[in-house]
Amino acid sequence: MRRPAPCRTALPLAALAALLGGCAHLGPENSAARLVSAEVALERGDYPFAAREYRRAAAESRDAAVAERAARVAFDTGQAGELARTAREWLAREPKNESPRRFLAVALLELDDRPGAERELAALLASAYATPAEGFTALGESLGTLRNETGVAAVAQRLAARYPAVAEAQYAAGSLSLNAGDSPSALAAVARALALRPDWREARWLEVRARIAGGDCGAGLKGASALAAESTDSDRLVYAWLLTACDRGAEAQPYFADLARGRLLRAEALEGLASLEVESRRYDEAAGHYTEMLGTGRNADRAFFGLALLADRKGERERAEKLYLRVTSGQRAVTAQLRAYRLGLERGEALAAARQLDDFVTADADHRVDLTAGRAQILAERGRAAEALALLARAAAAYPDRAELRLARATVLEQGGEIDAALGELRAIARSRPADPTAANALGFTLADHNRELGEAERLIRQALTARPDSAAIRDSLGWVLYRRGRGAEGLEWLRRAYAAESDPEIATHVGEVEWSLGDRSGAERTWRSALDRNPGDPHLLKALEQHLGPRP
Repeated sequence: MRRPAPCRTALPLAALAALLGGCAHLGPENSAARLVSAEVALERGDYPFAAREYRRAAAESRDAAVAERAARVAFDTGQAGELARTAREWLAREPKNESPRRFLAVALLELDDRPGAERELAALLASAYATPAEGFTALGESLGTLRNETGVAAVAQRLAARYPAVAEAQYAAGSLSLNAGDSPSALAAVARALALRPDWREARWLEVRARIAGGDCGAGLKGASALAAESTDSDRLVYAWLLTACDRGAEAQPYFADLARGRLLRAEALEGLASLEVESRRYDEAAGHYTEMLGTGRNADRAFFGLALLADRKGERERAEKLYLRVTSGQRAVTAQLRAYRLGLERGEALAAARQLDDFVTADADHRVDLTAGRAQILAERGRAAEALALLARAAAAYPDRAELRLARATVLEQGGEIDAALGELRAIARSRPADPTAANALGFTLADHNRELGEAERLIRQALTARPDSAAIRDSLGWVLYRRGRGAEGLEWLRRAYAAESDPEIATHVGEVEWSLGDRSGAERTWRSALDRNPGDPHLLKALEQHLGPRP
């Protein structure tokens, strides 16, 4: 299934006039007025009103062009609820039109209505593609971009079960399951795909990645080595990165070095070499590789992030801040911009830091929700919970269906000492999204962190882990609740597994806390200080060190 193409933020007046003129079946005069008011609202950022007015104009005019525009506006501005209503009304008027069904399937997935999404996608597979294989290939490519990774994977698994003889169906289910952090389901699906197509290279690579994600580096690297030996530079690059994921950087280094001498993958290989130098704390050598990356003209955002992180680790805060601000695209953009914001606040430049973040959001509204959630949590950490809650309230008014904002609100309430209110918010989210492991984990962890209803907390966390067994965050939660229940040694095993999978500073804080409680105080200090070196200024680590070792001199 193709993901609906994005539209512009606002429709130019000439195009709007053409749209109005083309509405052959335009109903009452207020339909035209709705279109104009919708575009004005879109221009000023009032997305719920814009999407609602467009939907109403489409219903009144019964014009396909207006319905298409209404759906695209709702999709591009993150209004999943309005998109579902728009698509349903459009589909009722044009039941043979595939476009509203595609939009409806996407909206239902974002709302975590899995049965509804399965129904619409099943109808598309049956009618919109020449073969089921073609349909599943399109699904795997398009649905992997949606936020609700667990819901997408669950629906893909159920759809694939309807087509047991279609290898592409099993591959799509496996790929989306791995994307959702469920390597056991991915391995089961890819085994079915390979049984149908034993020589399918893409499926063999998927199997390799799933094995390594699940912790079986031995079998995974053995398969990856065979695939890389018989194929392209791209495959050898993937193999090198898989080696680093399995803590075998010395074996990865010759691959990166060889590829860095070429042209096609020079930037990617230089990044690999830089990452190995960073791990060995050879920061000058790493900086040299990142600088060479910039000279290639490729992946500049990744190079700037690497240079910023190096400056941060070396205590060069102002230089780090400037470099982070240059990361304006890619997967690290949100992390970089929020770190720059935090550094600006620490320098006492609150207004300038806020202005820079606002400018970035204005230029790239796609990141507004994630940036707002992160910004609110930073403010709450600095004792500005009321300001953080007001910020989240404004964002929630613009994006009423985004669970991330509600989760951030719960975190801010907790940081402000309003534990019961935070738990109430988390319980409401879990009720509205009962199959969502993120919601279950958030509630379970918060209960555990405050020694509340530990039995329920463990049940919720294990429920989440069943859905996402590869998740470092959920493994961390399980380790923490086991520690809270008096099973520190068992909890520490889970915490260390989580930290091995993802070197997150909050996980490191928990590892050190449990090590300290079990009497390994020197080990706890090593854990915290090593993690702080990797994550300069992290508030969780600084708090743990201060609580146990006293304030910094």
